[in-house]
Amino acid sequence: MKPDADASGGHLLIAVINDETLLEEIITGWLDMGITGATVFDSTDLLQLISHHIPIFAGFRSMTAGGGYHNKTIFTAIDKQTLLENAVTHLEATCRKTGTSSQGVYFVVPLTAFGRLGLDMSAEHYQRHIEKKLGRPIPGPPPPPDEAPP
Repeated sequence: MKPDADASGGHLLIAVINDETLLEEIITGWLDMGITGATVFDSTDLLQLISHHIPIFAGFRSMTAGGGYHNKTIFTAIDKQTLLENAVTHLEATCRKTGTSSQGVYFVVPLTAFGRLGLDMSAEHYQRHIEKKLGRPIPGPPPPPDEAPP
């Protein structure tokens, strides 16, 4: 598939979470919604980085929230508007429950194309694949992997 600038490819949701203890609740909630294709990696805030590696900026350590060194960055492509809204609502609610500020940031970027790579799978095969990766059943079948975005 060649990207079409006029086609709606869904959205890319990117969240940088400062409190990595929130990660499990965020991901579990998204899985229960049917979001199974998120990627998570460790990241470092700029102030954290320079306060630990550049001596002249060591005073910035007191400005970093919580003093932690790593954040978790999550990104996922979501092709349905209602699913995107539910994912953001869950993300905001989970971070708000902590009762503290500076829990991270998120942003949403429109995609011009969205597609899955590899062989097409039936919805049932895709669900078994995800459940095998998770080691647990997921509620209801996720959307078929070959379903075209709205």
